[in-house]
Amino acid sequence: MAATIATGLCAGERGAAAAPPPRPTPTSTSTPIDDWTMHTALGLDLGVGATISSYNENGGPSASLFYTGLRGTYDLPHSFQALLTLRQWWLPSANHATMFGVGARYEPFVYTYGRVFFDAALGPTSTNFAWAFGYDLGGGMEFELPDAPGFGLGPYLRYGSVVNPDRRDSDDGRAWNIGASFTYHFGRAAAGSTSEPEHRAHARGSYRISIPDTDRDGVADDEDQCRDTPAGKHPDPFRPGCPEADEDGDGVPDVEDACPVTPPGDKPDPKRPGCPFIDSDGDGISDADDSCPTRPGPASPEPSKNGCPDPRKPHAVVAAPPPSAKDESIAPKPVKKHHAARPPEGQ
Repeated sequence: MAATIATGLCAGERGAAAAPPPRPTPTSTSTPIDDWTMHTALGLDLGVGATISSYNENGGPSASLFYTGLRGTYDLPHSFQALLTLRQWWLPSANHATMFGVGARYEPFVYTYGRVFFDAALGPTSTNFAWAFGYDLGGGMEFELPDAPGFGLGPYLRYGSVVNPDRRDSDDGRAWNIGASFTYHFGRAAAGSTSEPEHRAHARGSYRISIPDTDRDGVADDEDQCRDTPAGKHPDPFRPGCPEADEDGDGVPDVEDACPVTPPGDKPDPKRPGCPFIDSDGDGISDADDSCPTRPGPASPEPSKNGCPDPRKPHAVVAAPPPSAKDESIAPKPVKKHHAARPPEGQ
């Protein structure tokens, strides 16, 4: 019996050792497939307003109304979206205006916490008195909810018009309304659901505005004092986003340029940034360091002797060159004087 128990224990230990370790639980889901649904959104608009002009011959101006709108959008390049909508103006006196429209939605400003939008739609419109043509314009802003990825809401202001909504009257029906816009974007929702939990928790408490940087120098336009000029390698410490002044255009800022109005040229001075190397006597020492700029001499650690000839060594006397044939031809010729014999006295 003891042998049987020992054998069973050994087999159990071998089985436990051979069992594979448990797999770690994935912290995030895979990236969703980018198909047409990821670019689609559904929205609802609810608002109240008033008529600017009557939608029928018996209506009065400035009457209140209730507005509802359903829309579907599909993302297009350059912040545009194709728009398909059904919009309803609940007008006074049991009248209505129902528009089946197509249009576009534009989002020029997109921030981490929301987006600004403008849209327009047009299409056939039905009232209690006629079929007509209508259009609708609007704009507003939607704030994204951190706890509900893909869902946004915010205020809007709209203007709508129907051309000749009552055949008994030649006037057009016009109205305005203000309300709230609700949107659910499938792509943004999918992108938000795949992010890690700790990243989403951090995003709840941090709202950041993406401000453009026109010159791409790392300084946002709201702080950049030179929006169209990059700061470059030498930014101005007193003017954010601006390069330091460089009057001679040699690439050395004036605060570091020892010769701010003189470019260094083809042979810059290695000891003086932004200065040309000038050596009048040709002894290899810049005139700025040469104590004897017109007389060649060796370099010396003593500033007063640097570039000056050694006084202990006499200067070599250079003999005048021999006269040339040209010099002989232009040299003055000697003049021979002839003395005439004097006549004897008395003659």
